[in-house]
Amino acid sequence: MGQIQLWTKPIEPEGSWAFVIFNTEGAMPSVVAVKLSDLGMKNPAGYSVMEVFDGVDVGKKKPSDVLRVSVNPTGVFFGKATVLQ
Repeated sequence: MGQIQLWTKPIEPEGSWAFVIFNTEGAMPSVVAVKLSDLGMKNPAGYSVMEVFDGVDVGKKKPSDVLRVSVNPTGVFFGKATVLQ
């Protein structure tokens, strides 16, 4: 995605994910919009998503939902998506 890198890793509990959205350059923050299913998150019940560094609850999201975040230049958004049952 150009100056944006997306990294994912499966974590516990099974079906959950850690993910990073990394802005590698630029002078201004970048708004990134990505569908959870494009990050490999396919649980039909959805996920509880939070931003890890600040502990901000992003909300409950389904795989078809789009996550929109602003990422500072050379900054990261570090998220955790905990699987819902």
